[in-house]
Amino acid sequence: MAVEALHCGLNPRGIDHPAHAEGIKLQIEGEGVESQSIKNKNFQKVPDQKGTPKRLQAEAETAKSATVKLSKPVALWTQQDVCKWLKKHCPNQYQIYSESFKQHDITGRALLRLTDKKLERMGIAQENLRQHILQQVLQLKVREEVRNLQLLTQ
Repeated sequence: MAVEALHCGLNPRGIDHPAHAEGIKLQIEGEGVESQSIKNKNFQKVPDQKGTPKRLQAEAETAKSATVKLSKPVALWTQQDVCKWLKKHCPNQYQIYSESFKQHDITGRALLRLTDKKLERMGIAQENLRQHILQQVLQLKVREEVRNLQLLTQ
C-alpha cells in the first residue's frame, strides 16, 4: 500500500495537525488497498479520544490500515535479524553481501547508521548496489518512525 508522507509537529499536548506532503510516497509491505480517504484526499478534522489536540481522520485511518509490521525496534535487531531483512529487501545482493554484513557484525543499530562510505569499506564496490541498500535502509527508518508515531498515539 502506498502511503503519502505527512509532516507532523510534536508539542507537549500531542501531535499537531499534519501538513500533506505532495509527491512523497513510501511502500509499506503486506498491505494491498489504499485507504479511500488518502486516495481521495478527503481529510477531515475530528477530535481524538482524549479530547486533546484534534487529529485528522485520514491519520487515524492510515494508522489502522497501514500498521507497520516490525516485530521489535530495529535498534535491537541482531545480526540474524539484519540478514533476514537483507534477504527480503535486497534479494539480488543477499548472496553476495550477507557474509560481509556478518563479518562486520552489522546489527540493527549499525544498519541504521550505514553510509555509502561504510558500505564501500565493507566491499560493496558498485555504487548502484550501495545506493539500493541505502534506499532500503531509508525506507526501514521511515517505517520505524511511523511505528514509533503509532505507538505514541495509542
